[in-house]
Amino acid sequence: MEQQPPQHLSTSALAKELGIPSQQLFVTLKDFSWIRKVDDGWVLTKKGEYEGGEYIHSKRYGRYIVWPHELTEHPLFKAMEDARTVSATALGRPCGLTAREVNRLLAELGWIKHGFQGWELTPLGEKCGGVQLENDNSGTFYVVWPSSVSEDKLLSRQLQSGRGENQAVVGQAADLFAGSEDMVAMDGHSHSCQSLRQVCQWLYLSGLAHACQRRLPCDEDLYADFYLPLQQLYIECWSEQETSKQLSQRMRRKEVYQTLSLQSIDIEAADYEHLDEVLVRHFRKLGIRIY
Repeated sequence: MEQQPPQHLSTSALAKELGIPSQQLFVTLKDFSWIRKVDDGWVLTKKGEYEGGEYIHSKRYGRYIVWPHELTEHPLFKAMEDARTVSATALGRPCGLTAREVNRLLAELGWIKHGFQGWELTPLGEKCGGVQLENDNSGTFYVVWPSSVSEDKLLSRQLQSGRGENQAVVGQAADLFAGSEDMVAMDGHSHSCQSLRQVCQWLYLSGLAHACQRRLPCDEDLYADFYLPLQQLYIECWSEQETSKQLSQRMRRKEVYQTLSLQSIDIEAADYEHLDEVLVRHFRKLGIRIY
């Protein structure tokens, strides 16, 4: 037996039915005077009641607004479907990027910036069609984009660069037949392998000042993969492709870190497939917040 659609939908359920963020629908209904905000909740206007809105009383959720299912065919919502927006999560999904990684890439383009309450739209981002929204529950800011933004060549190149970061081959040596730009991170630092480029790019997009191949504060000729001066933190990037000499030098650097009480973290060979998660966890343990 064919399942019948529900007669009434909450505003969040209506948004899901339309395939748009619920916050966007609440803002649209407010802008078109179907609902208005009173204290911490929403109430119907005369216009909203005319369009079929009514109240439901629930022991669990209290009083909330519902709408007739037929409203999914309303011209207002049809227009919204034509101008459907996408989130950072949706933009990153085809490239294997998380929302956090996409937002960093968008910030690097200057389309958004991180503020006290979350990701904020910049004038440049507004020109590209971005819409600033606020999460009703947490009060954090976020930005959604017109679906057509996926066709933007500049953004496509940016996401491609981010995808290359995630798909880097651990310990891969420089290809003699590839251009030198293949090993250059977005901040211009050149590297001998993709795994180092991957970490360098992550540090840059996270807004962390860093030096590459930084000499250790000792008499020996020992050089760390990365050094973060503000955090006084060294980073060692391990690889399964290292020679015995490289491995010996890395082990010696570990001894120096311990002897001189220098702070360091290790990126293991298995970590590069989920580098963002690994590094965020490392930095949070050190009390360093990463966006």
